[in-house]
Amino acid sequence: MFWPRYDVFLSYSRADTERIQPLRDELRRLGYRVFFDVQSIDPGEKWKDRLDRSIRSSRTLILCWSENARASDYITFEYSRAEALKKRVFPWSLDGTPLPKMLELQAINEPDGAKAAGLLRPYLGWTLKRRRTAQALAAVAMAIVLAIGLWHILQPPPPLPLWSFQGEVTDLKTHLPIPGVEVDLKLADGKTYTDLTDSRGAYTLQNLPQPRPAHIHLQFRKQGYIGDSPIVESTQNGFDPLLEPLPEKQP
Repeated sequence: MFWPRYDVFLSYSRADTERIQPLRDELRRLGYRVFFDVQSIDPGEKWKDRLDRSIRSSRTLILCWSENARASDYITFEYSRAEALKKRVFPWSLDGTPLPKMLELQAINEPDGAKAAGLLRPYLGWTLKRRRTAQALAAVAMAIVLAIGLWHILQPPPPLPLWSFQGEVTDLKTHLPIPGVEVDLKLADGKTYTDLTDSRGAYTLQNLPQPRPAHIHLQFRKQGYIGDSPIVESTQNGFDPLLEPLPEKQP
């Protein structure tokens, strides 16, 4: 597939060259890249191949139609080939000669080439330069979107937040809070975290690492209380132990 090099292929008879030049000049002034072939075709040259390549490399074709054009086999090939390649064909009538029946378009009848270019401009659309700038910007935007998406896919997930475990220690007999109880929390990796209960008997073991285990080992120690045995407890809720006071020694 040919990448377009031209906005417009001018199809015209060499006998009409002087009339065509103002159209060509105005189109170029407007920023369109115009294929305007001034070379003659030598005998024996594969002219169809040469014209086919030129038409393929153009976005549109302006058919400069006249009695001279109607008599040219080259021009008949040019507009027929453009139609076959699904190129847009825009007729410009130079002398009122009826258009070929295959072209179901209204010709522009403005005799002045520069003015005819202005009338054709809305049909020609953006220039190649503007189109390629828009395509480049769209490609950059797409690349940014893809890069952001890839970054989101490849970046490591954020670390899970630390967690804490808390509860209140109460005297089994008096049901009063016990301050100063040493609370040890042991995880499966062997690490132990410690806290002391406050005046309300409350403890909070903070900044515990992820992943949060389903169960932990707890141990509560306080002089004068029975509480040395480790306890396996769920981490879903806090734990409020009841410590039993040691029996008073008899005198």
